[in-house]
Amino acid sequence: MKIKKMRIYAADDDEFTSSNYDPDETYDNVSDSLDDLSDSVDDMQESVDDAVVDEDPVDIEMDNNIANHYIAECESCHGVFISAMEETDQEIEKITGTCPLCDKPTDQYLKWIIKELEK
Repeated sequence: MKIKKMRIYAADDDEFTSSNYDPDETYDNVSDSLDDLSDSVDDMQESVDDAVVDEDPVDIEMDNNIANHYIAECESCHGVFISAMEETDQEIEKITGTCPLCDKPTDQYLKWIIKELEK
């Protein structure tokens, strides 16, 4: 069996010597920190729980000017929006223009027609 010799260096600092190291004190410091953190989390949870969320009132205007307009889908971003195109007796598959969603010049495929709901 061959034993290799190696030099071991010790720290010059006396902060953590066996004579002044108290494991109970270290445990107390960590325990206090965890207690403070737990209190902070509890305070934040109480703030979230106490927060009042006011929903906006539902205010949909029933009389609008979108009846008989097409709903279009942008070829580029696939966004869906109400187009300015109104229903006609001619069949129209698409229109070309600037998409109001992605602001790119694209083809906009006319998918559906908005019909007025009878009251």
